[in-house]
Amino acid sequence: MTRKSRKAVLGAVGALALLLVSVLVWRVVMWRALGVVDADVPDSFVRVSGVAHVHTTHSDGSGQMAEVEAAAEAAGLDFVIVTDHNSLAGKSSEGYGRTGVLTVVGTEISNRGGHLLAVGLPPLTYRFSGDARDALLDLAELGSVSFAAHPDSAREDLMWRDWDLPGNWGVEILNGDSQLRAAGWFERFGTFARYPLNTDYALLRLLRRPATLDRWDELLSRRQATGITGADAHGTLRPTSWPELPFPTYESVFRIAQNYVLLERPFSGNATQDTAALVAALARGRLYVGIGALAPADRFFFLAERTGEQWTMGDELPVAGPIRMRAGGALPATARLTLFHDGVVVTSGEHAIDAQVQEPGVYRVEAHVSGWDMPWIVSNPIYVLTQADRARRRAAAALPGPVVVGATAELERFDSASPFTAVSDPSTTLDPRFIDPGTGPNGSSAARIAFQLGVPTTDHPSPFASLGSYVPRDLSGRNGLVFSVRSDVPYRFWVQVRDLNPTEPEGANTWQASVRSSTEWRDVTVPFERLRNVIDDVDGTLDLAETQAIVFLVDTGALRPGTDGTIWIDDLRVY
Repeated sequence: MTRKSRKAVLGAVGALALLLVSVLVWRVVMWRALGVVDADVPDSFVRVSGVAHVHTTHSDGSGQMAEVEAAAEAAGLDFVIVTDHNSLAGKSSEGYGRTGVLTVVGTEISNRGGHLLAVGLPPLTYRFSGDARDALLDLAELGSVSFAAHPDSAREDLMWRDWDLPGNWGVEILNGDSQLRAAGWFERFGTFARYPLNTDYALLRLLRRPATLDRWDELLSRRQATGITGADAHGTLRPTSWPELPFPTYESVFRIAQNYVLLERPFSGNATQDTAALVAALARGRLYVGIGALAPADRFFFLAERTGEQWTMGDELPVAGPIRMRAGGALPATARLTLFHDGVVVTSGEHAIDAQVQEPGVYRVEAHVSGWDMPWIVSNPIYVLTQADRARRRAAAALPGPVVVGATAELERFDSASPFTAVSDPSTTLDPRFIDPGTGPNGSSAARIAFQLGVPTTDHPSPFASLGSYVPRDLSGRNGLVFSVRSDVPYRFWVQVRDLNPTEPEGANTWQASVRSSTEWRDVTVPFERLRNVIDDVDGTLDLAETQAIVFLVDTGALRPGTDGTIWIDDLRVY
């Protein structure tokens, strides 16, 4: 081949490649959400759409609350749920701002077994303990709803590991951050390349069917569990150790996937009432997840009907003859619906499902659109239950009650002279007169920790106040501690048992559990098996025969710096 002919061939190949790239770019730029075929929705519910799991500058997000609210308005949302890490600092912005979007402020709670999203809780006077069971007990008492966050994250420290944890918690069945982390480098590069051309299409192409759906079906076989989508929006991207990248923006993430919540009536504009209605619907499971950027998803329905009665997502109905299951709505022309029973496909159809069923179990629906791996819509279940099923599922959702103990042996009554000592760091104010006559549960004396926690500084990084007995004891053969406690407002604080370890700087290992107090006296039982070493990677177990100290501790891991309060303790026993 001559030089001239080679040049001609290369020119032709280059022109063809340029044409191909141009076509691909044109397809990306021109892509738009699919249209839907109009249809009636045969129920009376009002659908409100919104996103959950959003971070602001109160934790690791890049935007302030006003920016998040503006992005929610621009994305056409009715509500946005902000869940900064271990923080309720945004509570003052809760409600309806200038945008008309309902802002609900919850938190993302870090626990050893994974993270929990908590929604519908008031400002707190304490910090969560880092134990998911403690968190669920607190949230139940506060009337809040919770969800396991990014349960199948590619990052091991973010995935949910407490799948057998009791309680009525739900699951993020789709999480934006997990989808990005699960994508390969080629897919991520494609997203970065497409993003300036068409943000919706770029982010949609990352979505894959979540493995969490199978986990959810397994959980649903045991008890009710609401499924939601979590945006996990930060306003920026932090790839490994690189600098922050100013995308995806809050608005671009909010446009992709939404929670469509079914309410009895429209939002009223009263933030307190509307938040309560939203939280109640989330707790009940009256919602579905929709990929709104793929096609408008605001007119989907899933119903169970029998002899004039009607049930929808989140409802349970008794086994009493054949049931008509219907699903449909305003869907894309290529949409295909699938009905699942206990995680197994029952039937599928284009545009609609109309099936007779009578087997007890868990029924849910997915809607798929041709060419996309991620379901366009995932419904929450309708539960068809026998009485035995109902009882079994209630038991599986129940949180553990107080530990019942038999005979106890007295360790300290705090009447007068006591082996306990009040100790604090220099930045914390602590009343050394810890015996408080006449304040016990029966009018007797009690011990008190009257404190004002310091604020961490370079010289004093760990403010604390404590009441401890440093008398060696042999507690072998015992199962735990029992004591009475109350406080001026609800708190969490630590109960520590220290055992002999000559290799440690202070000659002891410290094992602890978190305890919640209230304004009324209550008996608290702390099984020794619930104590964890304060150093996570320590092997071994608590040596009860070599107990060196029992300590009640308040620190900034339990309460905010500067907290001023009093905790009373009485009748310390062992069982």
